[in-house]
Amino acid sequence: MEFKEWLESDQIINAPLVAVISESTSARYSVEVTYRSEIDEILDAAAKIILGYVSAAMKQNDFHTKHVYEEKPLRVVVASRNFDDGEWVGLVSYNPEHRCFIISKGFYNKDRKTVSIQGSKKCHEKNAAEIVKELRNQMHDLKGKKDRHVEKLKAVPLKRGPKN
Repeated sequence: MEFKEWLESDQIINAPLVAVISESTSARYSVEVTYRSEIDEILDAAAKIILGYVSAAMKQNDFHTKHVYEEKPLRVVVASRNFDDGEWVGLVSYNPEHRCFIISKGFYNKDRKTVSIQGSKKCHEKNAAEIVKELRNQMHDLKGKKDRHVEKLKAVPLKRGPKN
């Protein structure tokens, strides 16, 4: 059956619209699309879903994750421990201009809650499983590297009388 014949047939008119709506609202991950949705909004929503899957997979591999969805670029920060100061972390962010994901590595600053990026590479993969594979390999490479933990200044010892 060709498209024109399908449009003219009764199949499109009698389609069970209620069943389609109830299936889409019960899905855990979904992208809300209306006739006013712009392509950038749809791609950002899809990027959030992919980053959510990346976060879940990294948690399953015993890593700690933090989501940053409130500001652009959308990103997930991954650490092997509890986000200690100066620890190596991995970062997956979505670049809306190039419509791709970027995997970065850097040091976590606990006071400012920022990451000092030390290197980035474009991820040529488009699905969450391949992104997780690359990020997991990077995190295993970072396990052996020394952190940039800065020792705190030592307290000046108080004088407790003359020393003889």
